[in-house]
Amino acid sequence: MVTNGIGIIRPFRVVVPNRVDIAGGTLDIYPLYLLIGDAMTVNAAVAVRSEVLVRPYRRGAARLSSGNFGIAVTASDTHGFSLEAKMGLLSRALRHFPAVSGVDILVRNEAPVGSGIGASSALLVALMLATGRLTGTACRRDETARAAMEIEAAHLKNLTGRQDHLAALRGGLQGIRFSPGRVDVCRLPPGGEAGKMLRDHAILAHTGIAHHSSDVNWRMIRGAIDGDGKVLRKFRGIAATARDAWDAVSAADPRGTGAAIASEWAIRKTLAPGVSTAGVEGLISDRRFRRRVSGAKLCGAGGGGMLFGLLRDPDDREAAEALLSGAGMSVLPFRLSVGPRFEEIGDGG
Repeated sequence: MVTNGIGIIRPFRVVVPNRVDIAGGTLDIYPLYLLIGDAMTVNAAVAVRSEVLVRPYRRGAARLSSGNFGIAVTASDTHGFSLEAKMGLLSRALRHFPAVSGVDILVRNEAPVGSGIGASSALLVALMLATGRLTGTACRRDETARAAMEIEAAHLKNLTGRQDHLAALRGGLQGIRFSPGRVDVCRLPPGGEAGKMLRDHAILAHTGIAHHSSDVNWRMIRGAIDGDGKVLRKFRGIAATARDAWDAVSAADPRGTGAAIASEWAIRKTLAPGVSTAGVEGLISDRRFRRRVSGAKLCGAGGGGMLFGLLRDPDDREAAEALLSGAGMSVLPFRLSVGPRFEEIGDGG
């Protein structure tokens, strides 16, 4: 084992879920939710994982490695990593905590880059949970979510949302309401009736196209910040569909949930160029797909990434997934997650 100012570092892993936004994505971005009023985002934490492995390293040094990018950087301690490189966001997060040496931190996302399900934000949360445990400075859940959002905004030099971090920290199904000075989160457990409904009816597939959320999000919300009445009306419509979606999810109502998803997407894709793609629109408008799927949308800011939808009848899953595959998409199993998990591991990792 390696010791430093915090004592012996015993290997452990932190695993957190990514999220699928069911309705009301983008409304979690400050200050948009203040401009439209009664804003809500509905999401589901899914078992697509982001994980951080912490192990001892040689005395007087620290290493940060990415399993996705295949790169590793070293420094004298966890404050010494560059803020400008590919792992700049994670390096910035490490500076939120006391410096540590003698530690090896390996990070990995299961989701591909540009998936639209909040993988980079979830990885940030996992790292903050791991570093909080490592340094004995863990914060409350709401403080971690707020700090993660601001660290991300500082790194991107752009507006960022809050739902990704909340889903990673809480798991389950969430209805997140935004009002001045507060965020109220209502959580439904994965094992409840709502969770069972989604497990039976939900479909998830990767389009094969990576999206760039900050660019698309900015194109969507710029008009709202400028006071464009047409854009604001559209966002109010999205907020209304999110409230409808939460009511339907809470009632374990697949028909109502699918209708809300369809209504949300019909508005969202008109907010800015590039939100949807020709391939996605072709699939959603296909009669065979519409017969089987009551509502479908791209996750996050759109422009690619993951497609999420709801089957009218669970018995149609095989046929619907064949259509997704035929459109060049990669089907993923839809599984809900309970939230973060800490795992003690052997010295070999």
